[in-house]
This record gives sequence, structure tokens and C-alpha cells, in this order.
Amino acid sequence: MDTQTDTKGEKTIQSVDRALAILEVMARHRGEVTLATISEALSLNASTCHHIIKTLMARHYVRPGTARGRYMLGSQLVVLADAVNVKAELPGRAKAVLDALNQITEEAVHLAVLEGGEMITLVKREARHALRVDSGSIGKSRAMHATATGKILLSELPETEIRRITSEHGMQKFTGNTCTDVDALITELEETRERGHSEDREEFQLYVVCLGAAVRDTTGRIIASISVSTPINRATPEHLALVRDELMAAGRTLSLNVSDSPEA
Repeated sequence: MDTQTDTKGEKTIQSVDRALAILEVMARHRGEVTLATISEALSLNASTCHHIIKTLMARHYVRPGTARGRYMLGSQLVVLADAVNVKAELPGRAKAVLDALNQITEEAVHLAVLEGGEMITLVKREARHALRVDSGSIGKSRAMHATATGKILLSELPETEIRRITSEHGMQKFTGNTCTDVDALITELEETRERGHSEDREEFQLYVVCLGAAVRDTTGRIIASISVSTPINRATPEHLALVRDELMAAGRTLSLNVSDSPEA
């Protein structure tokens, strides 16, 4: 593996670093860029640049220019940019949906995304009852394995990625109901995919039950999750059925809102 050491003393992959540097040079120049320009800007051998560009072309991050030896940024970068734009716009696009869900269920509501192997809560709405659950705070959390919000985000990831995330961040035991075995978690995530929603029954907090649903982009990929949390004394079968139905409807509506985005 072609590793190198960065300014912080951490190991990085040299070929990946060079590929990204090539894309950055092309972005700065805009339009078409010659191989010679890229090679000179990065002080790289022209043959090395050419091989990396060919790889980027195979993945549609770069495309040929109008003449031999000239290149342009490719369409795959638009896909990545769209994903960033959609996530940035999610809180605004989700406001009406989350407000309605909060009003109908009268329970705490959350919107979260997955970034860098961590769950980030973007929006929360407190319950409308005097008796409320501790709905947590905006920001990062490593409790994906123990929360309905997190389980949805994990549910359609490859098994290898689930194992990597849980290995890197651990599976902290929050209550006696917390799942701390990755194989058991993977089995539960399979069940989550089949039924279309996730469950947290006192796994993150005692006396709190939470259900989660997916928000999908135009390709059907999960880009966010929404959840509703309720104290166990209100978690009757009838109330949970209402929460589940309204939550999944909200997930579908927000997915449509994302699909209607001009950037999507």
C-alpha cells in the first residue's frame, strides 16, 4: 500500500491523496485542463498523473476534453455534490414534516444523519406533554447501536461497514437492554429492513421507547433518519401503532421533499 505521513504524523494513502489533488487542480482551473498543467501544478511525473486520471475517468470523476491530453471534471462529482446539498438543506426541508409529526404524536422527534461513522442529530422537537423524555442534544453521538434513529442509518450499510463502525466506536452498554454483540445487532438490522422501521425499547434510556424511520434520496438510498421517543408509561400498543404509522408516513413525505429538491 502506498502510504505516506501527513503533517500531523498520521498515515495516509498517497495514491488517494494524489487523485484528490488532481481533482482540486481541475476545479481551480475550471473548464478543460491539460495533462501538462496538472503535472506541473502537483510536481508529479506526467505518466503517474495519466494513470490516476485514467482511473478517475473509469469512475466518471473525470472525462475527456475536446482535444487529446485535455480533461474535464466528470458527472460523478455532481452526484456527490447533490448528496452534500441535500443534507445541508434537510433541516429546512424537514421543518414542516417534523412539526406535524410532533403535533400529531405529541412526542419528542429527532432528525439525524450519518457522517464519518457517527450519528449527527440535526433537529429535535421536544414532547408536548408535561412528562417528557430526555431527548438528548443536537450534535454527534456514538449510540447508533442503541437508538432507533441510529439503527435506521445502519440498517442498509454493508455488513463489513457495520462491523467497522461498531469496532471503531464500540458498543457501549447504556442499559440492561442495550445490544453489545455485533452479530445480534446485524440480525436485528435485517429485521429492521424487513419491517421498515427500527425500535429502541429502553436500550439507550430506561423507561423510554423509540421508533425510527428512513428518509431516502432519489436513488432510494437512506440519507437520514427520523424518530419519535415516548416514555414507557405512554407506550401502549395503540399509541405505538399511531406513532409508527405517522412516523413512516413522515419519512415518505420527507423523502418526496428531498426528491423534489432542485439539486436532486
